[in-house]
Amino acid sequence: MEKQNSKHEKVKQHLQNEIVDGDYEPGDQLPSEKRLCDYFDVSRVTIRHALKTLENEGLIFKKQGVGAFVSEQNLKNNLVQLTDFSEDMKRAGLKSSSRLISLKKVDPIKEVNGILNIRPDMKLIQVDRVRLGNGKPVAFDVTWLPPGYGQLLFDEDLTTQTIYDVLEEKYEIMIQGGSYRITATNAGEYVSKYLEVKPESAVLEIDRCSRTTGNKKVYFQKRYYNPDHVSYVVELSRNEGEPLSSKDGLPLKEFTPEFAKEQ
Repeated sequence: MEKQNSKHEKVKQHLQNEIVDGDYEPGDQLPSEKRLCDYFDVSRVTIRHALKTLENEGLIFKKQGVGAFVSEQNLKNNLVQLTDFSEDMKRAGLKSSSRLISLKKVDPIKEVNGILNIRPDMKLIQVDRVRLGNGKPVAFDVTWLPPGYGQLLFDEDLTTQTIYDVLEEKYEIMIQGGSYRITATNAGEYVSKYLEVKPESAVLEIDRCSRTTGNKKVYFQKRYYNPDHVSYVVELSRNEGEPLSSKDGLPLKEFTPEFAKEQ
């Protein structure tokens, strides 16, 4: 049984990697069960087990009598743990990339400088990016960094790397935590152009502030999502053995964005 499970996991991981890496586009049909059996040299039971797991994870869907197809994956990522965009997309089975719109030094912004806990007269580094999942606009980010951190980004490829990638992997500036604030707003012409929605359309705004050791603020970011494609689901748990006071509320188990799945 253990050997069978190992084979199933190997098949599942191989197919999942191909989907995430873009070898298959949404709507593409996977090879038949027989072809997969021949390719991996495993039984049909193993192949069906692997496909069922991928289906349960939302990576594929089946058409009766036709076969298995790649889904527009349902992103479900746990916001209880701080993640970056590429991690969100990978968990969703989508290939992440970015289109850099601008990277420049800008004048101080009172609200942003205050959030970052830097001098009110200190200039900022601003990064504007379209965030893509399988080549399609998923979000639009406007990010501000103190110059000490922001200057590290000028020689980096931010189309394939995230800010977390650069700071953590190259400079060993570890992101220790952060905060989210979720609200609704209307997209101005600038945001709507790159998010591919009509001007003044309602969008979901996520204000994110990330910090490193010593509670130093690394960046403040405004991320805009099209609500036609993403919604947030709150999962709460209730321990019946431990009564909760009204001020405690229910413990947060999971807080996740879900992206609409198109089949």
